[in-house]
Amino acid sequence: MTLFGVEHVLPRDEETDALAGAELREQANHAVAALSATVGEDPQPLFGRLLKLLNLPRLSDADDHDMREILRELRICEQEGRQVYRARLRRVTRVDRPGGIGRLPRPRLVKGASAQGTCALCGDGYTTGELIGRPPFTEELPYVPIGWLCWHCLVQRRQQPRRRDVLLRVFHALFAGTEGVGLNGRECGVLLDWLTEEPALANSKPWTADPLENTLVRLRTSTAEANPATWLSAQTAHTVIAVLQEAPASPATTPRDGETLDALVQHLAEWDTNPADVRRAQHGTGWRYRLRVLELTAHPTALSERGGPFHLFQCRVNPSGQLVETE
Repeated sequence: MTLFGVEHVLPRDEETDALAGAELREQANHAVAALSATVGEDPQPLFGRLLKLLNLPRLSDADDHDMREILRELRICEQEGRQVYRARLRRVTRVDRPGGIGRLPRPRLVKGASAQGTCALCGDGYTTGELIGRPPFTEELPYVPIGWLCWHCLVQRRQQPRRRDVLLRVFHALFAGTEGVGLNGRECGVLLDWLTEEPALANSKPWTADPLENTLVRLRTSTAEANPATWLSAQTAHTVIAVLQEAPASPATTPRDGETLDALVQHLAEWDTNPADVRRAQHGTGWRYRLRVLELTAHPTALSERGGPFHLFQCRVNPSGQLVETE
């Protein structure tokens, strides 16, 4: 038996400077053997420790994102010896999360980062030892899996949304081809502030072509009533992004917000114009088409290099619209 005897190679971006697939799993097997010899423990208990760390029913379910982090941990354990490996190969089991409309699903895996890295959703960096994690497997969809998330994106992004978080929610919703974009009351407040920060935006060309006054009313109501979900149509989302592109520089809009907005505008235009001449007969008009356009873009952005579309968790409500708390 090998640790990763069943290959489960997931779609991914081409990488030349990182291990992936079968090579990654082979290296992980070597690392388990090396650690086993170092600490004097049979490989099978080590398999069990890794299974508990990953919080997966089968080790073959682990994807490349899991494996890269595990390989780093195994190598650190081999270097530091018997005194540390049991503590390192252990996930965080208690994660305090916001309640109400800001709650996100319980993470599948939370641990201290073995090395500095970059959040796969927002792009912020994290340092060694900071808590990072993987979201739960929610449904069987053939999307590129999103990697390790920083603590904000894993737990806080719907409770304390930034402008960039709202943009990412729009991006992933339109990527997935949903009928609209669902924002909670806090996210609506962030978007409302951004759209009304500069009164002159109401005279911009995209606003004039597709007026947003009714949308502002809905955003304001959702913010005041802390609604768990307010839906904007895909067309309204396109208009909102076009209007935000016209907004002047503001201290409330960080450089990373601006970078995300520019990337989103670019990809929305590419999905509309198909500059790479993606064959619709082969890829259709849904998410496969949008994914292929991202892969073939002549100007890769941070958004075209990450996984997705990210699972867009929505709060559950009963027929009367009241929030239903879930785990």
